[in-house]
Amino acid sequence: MLLGKRLSFERRTFSGEVFKNASIFSELSSYYLGLMPKSKTAPLLAIIAGVLVAGGFAIYLSRQGSSANGAADASAAVGQTARVRGAADAKITLVEYGDYQCPTCGQYHPIVQELLNRYPGKIKLEYHHFPLVQMHSNAMAASLAAESAGDQGKFWEMHDLLFQYQRLWGDLQRPNPNPEAVFVQFALQLGLDSNKFMQSMRLPETRDRVLADVRRGNSIVKGTPTFVLDGQVLPNLPDLQWFVDYIERQLATTASKSDK
Repeated sequence: MLLGKRLSFERRTFSGEVFKNASIFSELSSYYLGLMPKSKTAPLLAIIAGVLVAGGFAIYLSRQGSSANGAADASAAVGQTARVRGAADAKITLVEYGDYQCPTCGQYHPIVQELLNRYPGKIKLEYHHFPLVQMHSNAMAASLAAESAGDQGKFWEMHDLLFQYQRLWGDLQRPNPNPEAVFVQFALQLGLDSNKFMQSMRLPETRDRVLADVRRGNSIVKGTPTFVLDGQVLPNLPDLQWFVDYIERQLATTASKSDK
């Protein structure tokens, strides 16, 4: 059971090293070009992708240099475009930077679900993609699958399936060589148009959304999952009871203020 113990998170092998961070964007670019159809425009696409990669890396470097402190980084890294689960006016905001192929993220999924179920209207989850592509070969494809399902209104349903059946497509010992086939089955299970789903997975706009999350989280994410609770980055991964105690304290403080 997860309750009562802390879990180590997946460390980024590239954290804090400039050239390794550059390789993240290089690898993402290679992945994206692999999804593009082969044609006479391939050299042009490669140039465009190179410009985007260079621009993304420049943004990363500028953020690293301009970060005043951890709190400021966290503030800049949340509250922008994201997938939100729970009441929009919830008093407590839990931000997660996750990797669908990360085993620890998979273990924390039911904990987060329990918090949302236990405190409806009181807490909301804001999810951002952070696929560790150097460690997890199918993580990027999974993020694209979630976003593509979201294009048909089923982001959270796909999100849940990806974690629930993580071993089916993302076993780290025996990674599925064709995860997209599994994701299409998930899409069909959710009643999605499979053709539109696959088209969305290959759209530059879909990739851009995932890349935006990666850039947004680079200043604070040292591993996955990374949680930001009410604007504060959690340095360690708490268990369920820690989260419950925190929420109860916050709700009690709110109730006390309202009584005055």
